[in-house]
Amino acid sequence: MNSLDEDRIVVGKPLPFSIFTAEGKLLLAQGRVVDSERTRAMLIRTGRHSDVTSAAGKKNRGAGARQEEAPPVEEHPLDVLHREYDASSDSQNVSITVAKSENDKAYPVQLMGVHGQSIIVTAPLHADGSLVPVLTGQTLACRTFQLTSAFRFTAVAMKAAFEPFPHLYLQIKKVERHQIRSAPRARVSVRAELQTSEALPCVLCDLSTGGARIAVDIATFALEKGKKAQLRATLELLQSKFHLELPVTVLNSLGPTDSRHPNVTFYGVKFDTVSERDGLILYGYVGEHVLSELHGLWQMLVAASGTGT
Repeated sequence: MNSLDEDRIVVGKPLPFSIFTAEGKLLLAQGRVVDSERTRAMLIRTGRHSDVTSAAGKKNRGAGARQEEAPPVEEHPLDVLHREYDASSDSQNVSITVAKSENDKAYPVQLMGVHGQSIIVTAPLHADGSLVPVLTGQTLACRTFQLTSAFRFTAVAMKAAFEPFPHLYLQIKKVERHQIRSAPRARVSVRAELQTSEALPCVLCDLSTGGARIAVDIATFALEKGKKAQLRATLELLQSKFHLELPVTVLNSLGPTDSRHPNVTFYGVKFDTVSERDGLILYGYVGEHVLSELHGLWQMLVAASGTGT
């Protein structure tokens, strides 16, 4: 039985209650921001909520009996990361940071739409879920990474709105573009396994034809720079599944760089050798995901920066 109050699950706002699956697994904790329509749909489709205790955790009790709170079921850090990264992988869930100036604290927001030289983004939030005040006419310092390039630009807040969720209309001004990669990487969420002296579960978080960024449980052993391993993953392309086993070398340790997932650490790896068959699979898989990310923001920022494609 689903007891969700769907009207209280609002994109761009903190969740007023924790949501669990029918089996008692935590989907999203109270206070976390519902970052996209896809996440909201997933929560409504698979979850049930509990303000005090989940329905699965309630004990039979007579009138006047004290309610006992069931402890939340603790999920593996990689399960949480995989689910949240997968739920936020649609092309509209593009991360941008905004700040009052280059020297002030930056807040992540999500792109909701692009029109001409303007963008619509979710309103920035403090860690406790309260709104960061933004005044009409205020100039913000913004940053984002798109495909192969890092962009830094200024934007003027033209309007703030609060329905159906808090969001801002920003007018793009000066844009600077810095190319970081020669080839694009696709944002993905793929379960994988890194075979060293033992099998290490991991999640592919972005992928190119030459390497990847992987996430592992921070409690497992550390991977040293230069470490050789075998990366095993299954990619779905053109409604078919392809199993890959790629020899890799650990390039660097990126650390726990996602504040939403403090128990997960990230590493960069390069593919040592790639067969023709595996190269074609990687090329097709990455290309399919990159096309879904090649939206109006990239085109508008490149044009505004004056550097061309």
